[in-house]
Amino acid sequence: MQVEWIARFSIPGTVRIKKNSRRLVMAGRYPKSLPSKAYVKWEKVFRDELWVQALRKRIKPTDKPVHVQAVFYYKGPEPDLSGCIESLGDACEGILWENDRQIVSWDGSRKVHDKRNPRVEF
Repeated sequence: MQVEWIARFSIPGTVRIKKNSRRLVMAGRYPKSLPSKAYVKWEKVFRDELWVQALRKRIKPTDKPVHVQAVFYYKGPEPDLSGCIESLGDACEGILWENDRQIVSWDGSRKVHDKRNPRVEF
């Protein structure tokens, strides 16, 4: 398989899990499930920083298959790895890849406890 490009990113902050503490709100007569406020806040800060880094590296969203290796440095309670992966995949949509369904592997991804410098490196 041919690699088109390799890029490295480091975004400060502890990843927030999209499915934890979901909120139920009414949309007219129908209930709608929304991500937690903590996730929404994290995603905005994460995407803003990723956007800046991607622009510096002249990276545009790809429609090709993607391989991702991520290290989630967290402080506080230990998050589950699958939740971290889902949050990262969704947060990068439209900036690095068009849809997280393009991700074909997460090989080597892991979590590391770091009280002083929480971040996501991928």
